[in-house]
Amino acid sequence: MRVLVIYSNPPGLARLRLDKEDRAITGIARQYSGKVAIERQHASEVDDIHALLSKGEYDIIQFSGHGSEAGIYLDKSDFNDQDGELVGPNRLLSLLELSRKNPLCVILLCCYSDSSLQLLADAAPFVITCKCEVSDSACVGFISSFYDRLFSGESVQHSYEHALNILRIKNHPTEGFNLSRRCLIRRAGGVFVESKPDSNRDSILVSLDAVSSRLGSFGMSEEELCHMLARKLRVHSWIFDGASDRAVIPIGRLLFGEFTWQNAKDVVYCSRLMKLRSDIPRRHWELWSRILTSYNDLASCEYRSLPKPADPAARTVLEKCVRLFKYHVGKYLEPSLDVLEALGFESLVPHVELAIASAEKAEDYMVLERFPQVVSALEVALTNYHEVADGLQPPEE
Repeated sequence: MRVLVIYSNPPGLARLRLDKEDRAITGIARQYSGKVAIERQHASEVDDIHALLSKGEYDIIQFSGHGSEAGIYLDKSDFNDQDGELVGPNRLLSLLELSRKNPLCVILLCCYSDSSLQLLADAAPFVITCKCEVSDSACVGFISSFYDRLFSGESVQHSYEHALNILRIKNHPTEGFNLSRRCLIRRAGGVFVESKPDSNRDSILVSLDAVSSRLGSFGMSEEELCHMLARKLRVHSWIFDGASDRAVIPIGRLLFGEFTWQNAKDVVYCSRLMKLRSDIPRRHWELWSRILTSYNDLASCEYRSLPKPADPAARTVLEKCVRLFKYHVGKYLEPSLDVLEALGFESLVPHVELAIASAEKAEDYMVLERFPQVVSALEVALTNYHEVADGLQPPEE
């Protein structure tokens, strides 16, 4: 995760304890040095931000400093200018859109920055602002707790809620902070759509940036396609419990999407949309559909979301997952061997046999309580399962 923190405190304005904030962020980032890269810009001017955003790629962009209902204050190169430069929301949005990568979250730790939200909500899937004047201590407490959870792998939503809870524990007011998460975001070159599974699950935010040019090429409008995608992802919401890379999910008749996510509570990325040919043999279509659905079930297996799946404390979860693998292998993979050969996919037979053998090994290791080997065998089975599903995919139109 790459984070850009932009500090500005023009000399003519009240002194903010940005040094305290920077020290807190540095200390937290040091704990996650293998996962997080922090870049800072002090005494920031418009040209500084322009240069950074036009050349760098950041997941989080944070502004810390003074703000008003008219915008945020940046420094000026003129040492005699004491008030700084007021940058309104339109200019700020233009700066953010220079970024080579759409940020996941924009944070404005500037008083009254919430007044800019109507425009800035298009800058990123998540925007954190301040509704009113917020004290230095509250800002430092909020951002410390927020990054502590975010850098550990939690979602933006969960990290934000955790930070507010910590502020309440310390008797800091929390009503000054606001998290905006747009249901549908349109901006130059990108679109996001939100799918709401049910009241018991978090909504799923899907980035369509990579496929935005194809949204209107499937015989329906962009709006119809986005509605269909949101509705179908609700049906398949169980798959988002764990991380996944290039998961293929049905959207409509012969229409499929390829999705990747690390934490579905943040953003799911759609990397490909495809419409399959309608003249493929029915046996081919049915076999691929069954194996794909089965693979998606196993790819979201509970052990894969555990921080330490091989820990003896995870035994109950592993036992359940081993049974699930054995069930899927027996119901979907073993019966496919004859059909694969009949359809001309003999090259996939070794992957089927490896998946079957690995699932059996996982069961044996489970009896011996060799938990690391259980996890390894399940992953080998899943990898070969994916090879079968990927190799069977029918051709696109």
